[in-house]
Amino acid sequence: MGVAYFGRMKYASVHQRAGSPRWRISFFCPIRQKRVHETTPFLLTDPQGRRKALTFAAEKSKFAIADRASAGADRWERWVDDFLTQRYAGREKTSARMVYAWHQWRSYLFEKGVRVPRGLDYRTVLGFIDWRRAQVKPSSGRVVSLNTALCDVRVMSVIMREAMRRDFAESNHCEKLGIAKDPAKQKPEMTGAEIATIRAALVDRPEWMRTSFEIALHQGCRLRETSVPLADIDLERKTIRFSAKGRRGTKHVFTTQLHPALEPLVRSLAKAGRPVTCELPQMAAKEWHFFFKGLKLGHLCFHCTRVTVITRMARAGVPISQAMAFVGHASETIHRVYQRRATGDLSRAVGALSFEDSATPRNRGDGPATRAPRRRSRSGPEKENPPTGARPL
Repeated sequence: MGVAYFGRMKYASVHQRAGSPRWRISFFCPIRQKRVHETTPFLLTDPQGRRKALTFAAEKSKFAIADRASAGADRWERWVDDFLTQRYAGREKTSARMVYAWHQWRSYLFEKGVRVPRGLDYRTVLGFIDWRRAQVKPSSGRVVSLNTALCDVRVMSVIMREAMRRDFAESNHCEKLGIAKDPAKQKPEMTGAEIATIRAALVDRPEWMRTSFEIALHQGCRLRETSVPLADIDLERKTIRFSAKGRRGTKHVFTTQLHPALEPLVRSLAKAGRPVTCELPQMAAKEWHFFFKGLKLGHLCFHCTRVTVITRMARAGVPISQAMAFVGHASETIHRVYQRRATGDLSRAVGALSFEDSATPRNRGDGPATRAPRRRSRSGPEKENPPTGARPL
């Protein structure tokens, strides 16, 4: 039996198995963190078969403990947390989402015994999706959706790309899975009756909820954007400046017109010496979720205020450029996503397509006479008469 050594450690070996015509190898697999036994394609009758099998075993475990000093540097716990902290520094919400997804992966990989990036194969990634979807959200009691699981896979794809840059892996099995997301649930427009119900219920709620709702309902801004410094509101010019969400975590600052209905609210807040319009709690969106659920309006969320504003402007015929400038949209594609136009809003389009009046005169024969087209001779094209005074060629 042949044996290959690295330092003092028995690295790979080759031996025969009773009844098998091929050489069998034994080697240490760094991915599985244990010794593995496999049958090679090399025959016992081949004079060079044993040497080939031994070389084959050494190549399959080339990432084993050849260098004891660097062993274990690729283990997840050695680098992933620091990588995420450095990559998303200054982007608090994005960093929190990435870390939360990584914690899900860390629990799953620990169960599967995958300690290093090279151990993450395609089947393990697919298994994570099923494992994640079997979990139940503690806040709502509902199971995790497919879209949430795929979002976690995209987080792991970022981590695996970094692992490849560090030579901890050769491929990224989290990319191009070919799994389509479920269609996102559309946020509806708030009706007048629903708005009245919400306002009545907000009387007994904290002040920040009443303030944020009125600002969002009149300006079409997001929940976090309702906390506006009063220094960014100019009552003389009737403008308000928002620091909105931008691409890749950047801030998009834009100024728009202040709705007149908000002027009394702003004056009262300024008189009270408030630095901002409202102080939002840490879990503001969740408090709004339970608020709507308690009113039997579980189909609504706070972001429906933005949908309502954009839809009403579209229904009123406001030009899309003005509507985009008002709410701070930079893309027409994103802006149209928020519009909830019903079939009843298409009456103007239907009225523009009435052809009866234009078709009636010709059908009745009382329209202007039309000249019949000139018939051409069968023998060939008709010769044109030369103009008067012109000499024929």
